Amino acid sequence: MKPKNNPQRIAQLVFVLTAAVWLGGAVFFTFVAGPMFFAPELAEALPKPRDGIVAQELIHRFTAFQLSLAAIAALALLAGWRLESDGEGGKFPRARALLLAVMVALIVFGLIYITPRLEWLHQMKYPDYFKIGTTPEQTAYANKSFGPLHGISQIGNLVVLFGLVAQLVLAWKAAVGMKEDRSM
Repeated sequence: MKPKNNPQRIAQLVFVLTAAVWLGGAVFFTFVAGPMFFAPELAEALPKPRDGIVAQELIHRFTAFQLSLAAIAALALLAGWRLESDGEGGKFPRARALLLAVMVALIVFGLIYITPRLEWLHQMKYPDYFKIGTTPEQTAYANKSFGPLHGISQIGNLVVLFGLVAQLVLAWKAAVGMKEDRSM
């Protein structure tokens, strides 16, 4: 069966490709791009606190990338479900929808709650650079609080990364299962 003759297969393909691109981007961001900003080899070219400023910009762009792919995945998931059984809509893919919703919730939580606090603490750590007035106690608080909050954000990032692996596996199984169902 050719995909052009089956809109549900096209929706499945879009979902699988979206999951694969999102997973690849997350792996690259987590293990290659993110750590590069803090590599000792770049310390001269990108000294503190500039390394953090550039990393913040990368995080904003990566968040937009993730939310864009989440929207595409949601649309493909809904389209595939509605097109199942010749437009009647079959069984709703709850596991994939719930997994997608949890990942989006974590990303939005990071966007709304964690990222602004990390940016604020980053400025408090380097008050001279940002030309803001802080007390030594505030700077000490920022130095003490930044690391644990950054650790929490990294744990959230890893949870999303594992969710993306699961999402790709579920999407692949659904696409292969659909092919087997159609061949009978």
